[in-house]
Amino acid sequence: MKYFLSGLIAIGLSIAAAPSFAADARNVTVVNETGYAIKFLGFNAPDDGLDEWENELEKVLQNQASTYVEFDEDDEGCVWNIRVDWQSYDEAVLWKNVNLCKMTALRLRYDSGTKTTSFIAE
Repeated sequence: MKYFLSGLIAIGLSIAAAPSFAADARNVTVVNETGYAIKFLGFNAPDDGLDEWENELEKVLQNQASTYVEFDEDDEGCVWNIRVDWQSYDEAVLWKNVNLCKMTALRLRYDSGTKTTSFIAE
């Protein structure tokens, strides 16, 4: 019995010490609380320049809807640029050097008084 308990303790310690396979720290949920539909949501690394973007949306992101953005293992670093294009307007919003490792969600907001789009990080 003594050896059995020792074995159980050893197994428990090895499981506790094993690395966890958690989600990538950069993965983020984007919630559209702007009042407008979004047709493009892109992330790129600051070194990629502002001409290289991929749309993370499979369909238009309606107001009050959300999407989960997952990063690949090949993607490096916590700091990313974020671009949003509206469905009904030709203007885009760009945020530079956003540290995605410090948040799990971005709540996009639009202030019609100042005509600015911002986000709240959670």
